[in-house]
Amino acid sequence: MMEIRPLTALDMDQARRLWEECFDDHPSFLDWYFQFRFQPQDGLGVFSNRRLLSDLHLSPRKIKLRQQVFPSAYLIALATHPDFRRQGLAKKLLTFALRHLAANHLFFTFLMPFKVEFYTRLGWGVCCRHQHFTLPTAASGTTPGTEKNNSSVPFQYRPVEPDQQVLAMIYQRWITQFDTALVRTAQDWESLLREHQTDGGQFWLAFNQTDPLGYALTLTAPPPESQFQIREMAYIDQAVRDPFLTRLLGEGTGLNSLRSKAEALLWTAPETESSCVLTPSALHPVILGRITNVEQALTAFTYPTVNDQFSLEVYDPLLPENSGTYHLQLSAGRMQVFKTRIESAQVRCSISTLTRLLTGAIHPPAAVKSGELSLKKPELLPLLTELFPKTTAYINEYF
Repeated sequence: MMEIRPLTALDMDQARRLWEECFDDHPSFLDWYFQFRFQPQDGLGVFSNRRLLSDLHLSPRKIKLRQQVFPSAYLIALATHPDFRRQGLAKKLLTFALRHLAANHLFFTFLMPFKVEFYTRLGWGVCCRHQHFTLPTAASGTTPGTEKNNSSVPFQYRPVEPDQQVLAMIYQRWITQFDTALVRTAQDWESLLREHQTDGGQFWLAFNQTDPLGYALTLTAPPPESQFQIREMAYIDQAVRDPFLTRLLGEGTGLNSLRSKAEALLWTAPETESSCVLTPSALHPVILGRITNVEQALTAFTYPTVNDQFSLEVYDPLLPENSGTYHLQLSAGRMQVFKTRIESAQVRCSISTLTRLLTGAIHPPAAVKSGELSLKKPELLPLLTELFPKTTAYINEYF
């Protein structure tokens, strides 16, 4: 008999074995993760006669969306035993997970996909992309420690032992510039530092004569790749960015193999591109987000103080209860949402597009132009543009 349910303490050994069967992670990290980070109630599993066939971890997170902080869940470690793949278990588990989150009033969830198309066809939408820069050794021309900076304040950069309080302070100030961002708790930081140390990563600090101004988490792959990666970089002072990045790339391209290359996975807004000689080679990793419940999501936010109303039709390929037409009524910065039987709605979109509109990943005019948003009444576009402004996002998670 097959059932889907939350995990219990008795299922933890099976959950770890399934992780080890499907993923390549260091045993010391898993020891810590399953003892201190992962709680049974945060996992869901597909069972057959008490055997765990597939599971998913709903890692609790706090996320800032449009300058408001909400509880959320980061979906990680979706895994199915090799003997039971291609039977639709992952889709069933994701459907159960979304309903489980909605029942617990978590209207938004996000993940870093192993395959973008697998999730987008099920209603997830792209909420955040990171610029991926690659700088070959020959193009560097940088000798570590010899770079110049144009600031009147002399910056210094060095590898350090991780100080969680310092890193968290920089990160907290860093994310104030973003409308959408992950709000890290002390436990989130502990988990991130543990994983980075397990991977053999370094912690770099940028500072002036008295204060820390930025940090970077870097990784170097073992030979023969010897690839240097900037996993995360955050800074308080914009002036420190380019000299810090130059220093890090100099470190990366100073490796002993001429085949080595430095990579930077960084968030960069078009209006604040680095003046370093870098050319984006890709936009990844991608963070996908999803609404679990339309009514919960639309009523959660504060809107401009307009008095108006319109009808919205939403299509959800995974949760039929989300599909349908909604009457939206705006007053005093709040939105009331009522499901209706109106046959011809004024606005139409998929659940993934609605997610992108709510998170500010796409602007209504762009969504109309791309065909993601359909308007029966074009005069509604100014209202939608006011309700769903374009925002900047920073979501950078790996574990």
